[in-house]
Amino acid sequence: MFPLGPLIAALLVIGLTEGKTGIKAWWDRIKRFRAPLWVYAAAAIIPVLIILSSIALASAFGAPTRPLEPRGPLEFLILVPIMLLLGPLPEEISFRGYGQHELQETMTPLSASIWIGIGVLIWHTPVFLLGNVPWPFIITIVAVSVVYAWLYRAGKSVWPLVLLHFQVNYFGGEWLGRYIADEGQVVYSLFFMAFYLIWMSLIIWRCGPDLCKPVSTFGTDDLR
Repeated sequence: MFPLGPLIAALLVIGLTEGKTGIKAWWDRIKRFRAPLWVYAAAAIIPVLIILSSIALASAFGAPTRPLEPRGPLEFLILVPIMLLLGPLPEEISFRGYGQHELQETMTPLSASIWIGIGVLIWHTPVFLLGNVPWPFIITIVAVSVVYAWLYRAGKSVWPLVLLHFQVNYFGGEWLGRYIADEGQVVYSLFFMAFYLIWMSLIIWRCGPDLCKPVSTFGTDDLR
């Protein structure tokens, strides 16, 4: 997969349909870092708790384990920018910062998030066809799309979404998740999927199709 694909696609579509005005409005959304503290906290903490709980349950149900590779601060600092560019950053500012933002103007935020989730799933099809990712993540991708949309509605910033995406990729896939050996990855991913389905269901039960109202308004562009 070409990691910058969604970003290039978003630029092309915005440029062809809205021109410089649309690109400027999109950029204004991207550079908005301010969001409620609880939104950043949810994006940072809950994914790690889900990963640790999934590992614990998978291990308890007999999934084979292996020692974790030690990670030092230098390795972490090198991996952070690389992993941000290999998914979280280009995908979230495109799929959510543009796709979710525009679709929820013509349908409910929940419906928009499901459609975006399907689009993200299609984008990741090569990974599943190559067998690099266990099949339960197919469902997880759609479920987490609702979580992303909920956080975006609450915080009006794509950066908590980038943070959540990074937590999942780094801690769930690159480091902690590797505690479960390859033979047990399907079991691990089943629990991972279940937790995100629960999170998604709680959001829908609590907020409904609007995925709750934004806690604050930053400008007229947010209401487009």
